[in-house]
Amino acid sequence: MGAVAAAFTLAGCSLDINEDPYAVTNLDMAQLLTATEYEVGNTFAEGYYLNANFSAYTHHTVSREIDNYSLVASYSTLGNTWAQAYRYAIKNCDELISAGDEEGDVIYAGIGRVLRAHIYMAMTDLFGDIPYTEANNPDFTTPKPDKSADIYNDLLVSINKAIANFKDTEAANTLKPGANDLFYGGSVDKWLKAANTLKLKLLVQSRLAKAQINGWAGELSSVIAENNFIGDGEDLQFPHSSALTPADERNTGYVDEYQGGQKSVWISPWMYEIMKGLTYNFKANPLRGIEDPRCNYYWYNQSTATSDAVNKTDYRDGAFISIMMGSNSGFTSNTQEAAMTCLGIYPIGGKFDDGKGGKITSSDGNGIAPDKMLQAYSVPFMKAELVLAGEIQGDAKALLVEGIKASITHVNSVSKASDASVPGISSEATSIFTDAVTALFDAASAEKKMEIVMTEKWIANFYNPVEAYNDIRRTGYPVLFTGDANNMAYTPYTQTVEAAQGLTSYNLVTILKYPRILWYPQEETTVNPNITNKGRVVSDKNVFWDVK
Repeated sequence: MGAVAAAFTLAGCSLDINEDPYAVTNLDMAQLLTATEYEVGNTFAEGYYLNANFSAYTHHTVSREIDNYSLVASYSTLGNTWAQAYRYAIKNCDELISAGDEEGDVIYAGIGRVLRAHIYMAMTDLFGDIPYTEANNPDFTTPKPDKSADIYNDLLVSINKAIANFKDTEAANTLKPGANDLFYGGSVDKWLKAANTLKLKLLVQSRLAKAQINGWAGELSSVIAENNFIGDGEDLQFPHSSALTPADERNTGYVDEYQGGQKSVWISPWMYEIMKGLTYNFKANPLRGIEDPRCNYYWYNQSTATSDAVNKTDYRDGAFISIMMGSNSGFTSNTQEAAMTCLGIYPIGGKFDDGKGGKITSSDGNGIAPDKMLQAYSVPFMKAELVLAGEIQGDAKALLVEGIKASITHVNSVSKASDASVPGISSEATSIFTDAVTALFDAASAEKKMEIVMTEKWIANFYNPVEAYNDIRRTGYPVLFTGDANNMAYTPYTQTVEAAQGLTSYNLVTILKYPRILWYPQEETTVNPNITNKGRVVSDKNVFWDVK
């Protein structure tokens, strides 16, 4: 299959589909890199395919479409993501690696290896055993799945090869990317940092099953000692702009929520309460009493604390209006298009919440927000987890603070790029917040310290569900919403059209067991007899590293 479906222009780099990107010349290598990055970026883009509503599985958002973990095999977004990964992203990565090795263009080959590892890790983390050694091979029309641990081991080898590619002193005499590199503009130093960061992520992700990873301890020791990871402003992320022609370059989540006819993403009340420091539904909120300064950047309240809703509300707290996962109140199907709380400026390039309210229109926001792939703020959080797990030496509290500050820096950077008039989160506000968090951290037990670290990482990863899903399954944190002992939920405002305070309880449906893995998409099981959902119990069947 071809690299892309249509011509596009991104970051000033044009791709002509009338050129065959696989007939490699120096010019075509440049074009192939752009195509590869485009397809890789699309695979897990926020608001696209699986990630259109998968954040409901991490309780960042709530979705009517997959309420109560109802992402079944026939759901089209599963098949779309699977197809995007195998037909386009992985195929392009393999071609980039093969051509780069053959032509001696080691930087291109190294980038291909990093992007290929990123895609395969995510696919393995989501689905477990998947086609790998027989994938993208014309000799195998129905490729068999490989064991997830075997895939991880081979990806570790591949990442180490990428690192060697970027460190190759003779690479200065070979073809190197420039503006055709949508992620780093050809910076080999940044690609090396990204490769090291991806390696760290693989090792952290597999730490509970480290005996199954070849040389796990030595690999961790060496990458930690080198300490050459991405930092602020060096995130591996797919850029978006406000351009509409010749192709729509805006964040897909923005297009869906701000330009579409119906809003489908509700902010999770669980997320809201944790970030607001509230305890209506989460009595043991590890961040109780602390209001997070990122709230007004994460979501936008169309309502004010005193304005009427469109219809009776399922969950409301002042200006915040949403629905609860698993709610049996009868109000979740009510339209709230002009009153509900929506995704804001940080996750999708939407609107900053200045507290004044107002119905969102298609002229609000601009879609300038990147798709997060490998983030600088994750590095200190990963290190803090390793310290608390006893795998490395370090100061977990200092790393926690570093992670929060890096997240806030990213929020400010993305928000300012979307709208320069938006006020940033000040250093004073940041310090007040981190001081409050560390006070709780100091008083916490060892296990509670891990919960605080992972809850803060989950907050930083808002609307970046694949990484958050991995963290939840690996560590058990953050604690997820299940209702109280009587299978009830609570809303601090009454379930009325009018804004009226009054803690109100209501019934939930039976919340299903948390899915530890996803169903294989029906589109794949239909055509490939080696991929089957027979006997697959998603609440029990785990990827190899998920030993909780």
